[in-house]
Amino acid sequence: MTKKTSRVSTSRVLLGCSLIGCTSAALLPMGVSAQQPASAANPQVQELLVTANRLSQFSNDTLNAHTLLDRDFIAQSAAGSLFDLLRSVPGVQMARTGVDGAQTSLFMRGSNSNHTLILLDGVRLNTASEGAARLEHIPVSHIERIEVIRGPQSSLYGADAIGGVIQIFTRSGLPPSDDAPDQRFSGRLEAGIGTEQSRNYHGGLRFAGNQTTVDLNVSHRETDGIPAQNAPTPGTRNAAWENQSLSLGIQHTLNSDWQLWGRWQNTSSDKLFDGGDSEATQKAASVGVRAQLSERWRTQLQLSQFKDNNLTRQWGLSHSTTERNSLQWQNELSVSSNSNTALGIDIDDEDLYYLSSGAVQNVSTRRNDALFAVHQHNLGQFDVTASVRVDDNEQFGAHTTGRLALGTDIGSNSKLWFAAATAFKAPTLVDLYVDFPAFGFFANPLLEPEHASNLEAGLRTQILGSEVDVSVFRNNIRHLIGTDSSYSSLDNVSRAQIDGVEISASRAVLGWQNRLSLTLLDHKNRETGLALLRRPDQQLNVSTSKRFEQFSLLVDWQVRSHQADLDPVTFGRSRVAGYGVLDTVLEWHLMPALNLQFKVGNLLDKNYEVVDGYNTLGRHVMLSARHAF
Repeated sequence: MTKKTSRVSTSRVLLGCSLIGCTSAALLPMGVSAQQPASAANPQVQELLVTANRLSQFSNDTLNAHTLLDRDFIAQSAAGSLFDLLRSVPGVQMARTGVDGAQTSLFMRGSNSNHTLILLDGVRLNTASEGAARLEHIPVSHIERIEVIRGPQSSLYGADAIGGVIQIFTRSGLPPSDDAPDQRFSGRLEAGIGTEQSRNYHGGLRFAGNQTTVDLNVSHRETDGIPAQNAPTPGTRNAAWENQSLSLGIQHTLNSDWQLWGRWQNTSSDKLFDGGDSEATQKAASVGVRAQLSERWRTQLQLSQFKDNNLTRQWGLSHSTTERNSLQWQNELSVSSNSNTALGIDIDDEDLYYLSSGAVQNVSTRRNDALFAVHQHNLGQFDVTASVRVDDNEQFGAHTTGRLALGTDIGSNSKLWFAAATAFKAPTLVDLYVDFPAFGFFANPLLEPEHASNLEAGLRTQILGSEVDVSVFRNNIRHLIGTDSSYSSLDNVSRAQIDGVEISASRAVLGWQNRLSLTLLDHKNRETGLALLRRPDQQLNVSTSKRFEQFSLLVDWQVRSHQADLDPVTFGRSRVAGYGVLDTVLEWHLMPALNLQFKVGNLLDKNYEVVDGYNTLGRHVMLSARHAF
């Protein structure tokens, strides 16, 4: 029972990190490092997870399939984009129409690209037009950690969470680290140059006063790129891309029980391609207060705004603007030493402005009000997590989703758990209310939400010195939105069944840190019997790394099987061949505060495609320098 009691008492220390995110060092008990894995000798030494249940808890105590990417992992990978960073996560399939800055799609457990909710410090980034987040615009240099929660999460987050939830925590949204408690002023500088005239710069400053912490981060990334398309006509113009981002975070402690905070991030991107160009800006802002009202009750209120503005000029003008204003109020209750409860309200006002050649928009706004509750309880041999949420949407009315998970420890180093969940995806405002009469295509205001039901089992264990996670799942998705039989409108015409196995393992051998992740999927449209598009059946990632005094070496191998796609000429079904890509990163630790990093991507110069008709980079390099002060 020691482990269970420690988990709950640790949770009481928090002042509402479930929405805004906190560093693990700030959450763990005194003397416990956030960077070390759990062990039989000290089961408390492990990461904390705040996204899985909107409650802070040790990762090994969650009854969810999940992956945590911390700052050390992100820095070591030398990833230049979320496409590079997330493709190694089990259960995640990435697609990109070209190279840096191109449209990036994420398929979680084989579900659609708009079936995964993306949060940035608690702010929803999914747009009102496509329903998915524009991952290509988020700068990796601003990220502190990422929590990937796989499997339906509508019972906590509502729509857009059929496949799962990914929450990105930025550096400007975090409290001071315990690594340097007496350091009032600190900063970091990064610069890099590489092939395709690629350049990136990042600067960050932190001031930590007695009661106030201020973080400022600024970054710039650009590349001349390569021609994006190879079909139907090979591109002749390099897909140049430029991205700037600025973020500011402020936190103020009134006293030991009350804290105020606010943050703002602005990102702008410009891209050139054959036949046109595009401009995009994203802004995410939030303010909040969190308080410990009593020993057993803490509360947090967050107000946020998200704006997405996307302009594309190609055979005409396409312009969309999303504005979402949100309120989140969450209360966490510790009614006993072996249980935790969270109750909350989410309110979202969504507005869409859509302008495209010949398009007619009939309705531009909608509101969603939601109540949610989650309860965790330790029943001695078993752990139980139950969550339920009711969403009341202007378009489709009330919708209730739930999740129930049961877990048990089997031996000192293993946990077995089972879960059942339901989820849904609301139609976008474009699906419902934007007509294209010039093309004879019309929206359908009678569309119903897409529904999902999921069963899964998970096992976390230690085998022969290796940390192993295994998840097995079946996800049935109904009322999928697609074109109707006349190809003139949309309807809930399809069903999909996705079965899968996810395996991840890590082990240290002779000083080498070895990681493996494997995803096996069996997915099909149950109406046609055909495989879903752009989702490989098998995906493997193997990496090994070691530090040799002043040098570190990372070798990463990404393997994907073939996948179904759309032919760029006929728009019929096509097949993209599987491939394997090898990346290496060599890092030279000149001194404790200065590192040089040399990355060679696609070391073997493999010729491959991720999306049919679009080019990828051959062998490419990036040389970077990082200095902390």
